[in-house]
Amino acid sequence: MRVRNLGKCAVALAVCLGVAACSTGRTADTRRGVTGAASIPLRDVGLMRQEIPLLLRNLQYPYSTASLTDCAAVAREISQLDAVLGPESYQPGPNRNIWDRSGDFVEDQTIQAAEDAASDLIPFRSWVRRISGASRAERDALRAVANGQQRRTFLRGYGASLGCPSIIPPPPPAARQRQN
Repeated sequence: MRVRNLGKCAVALAVCLGVAACSTGRTADTRRGVTGAASIPLRDVGLMRQEIPLLLRNLQYPYSTASLTDCAAVAREISQLDAVLGPESYQPGPNRNIWDRSGDFVEDQTIQAAEDAASDLIPFRSWVRRISGASRAERDALRAVANGQQRRTFLRGYGASLGCPSIIPPPPPAARQRQN
């Protein structure tokens, strides 16, 4: 009985992957998302853990100014955090038409279906995650990213208070048009 359900899930996953791969040109993102979904059971039992970058692991207090001597030090630390955390949420993304967005929707739905199927493979998943330490490791990784984002935001404000040029990036184009 369980083998039959597993086979149905595998067929549904293969069909979804095929549809997503045909509908969007971002097959690398689809592969990355499905690979992440396939690794869910491994993360749940503690065989795989998310790697926390050293910069974020060593960050204890995000509001420290001890190492900040001038604008160059502030800008250097912000660029290091940008490299680890990626772009900030207010920075504009690519301008995409309706066909691209519909492909993105199908891709997101495919990845979500794969994640749902993978998370249903382990019975009593929440207990397994708790016992294996996977839930604690995930919380630690999320906390490290949140601390890094707080540090970057603090550094932008601290640099602006020092009068550092171009520490705060310009607003997105839509916000600039509303200001004029």
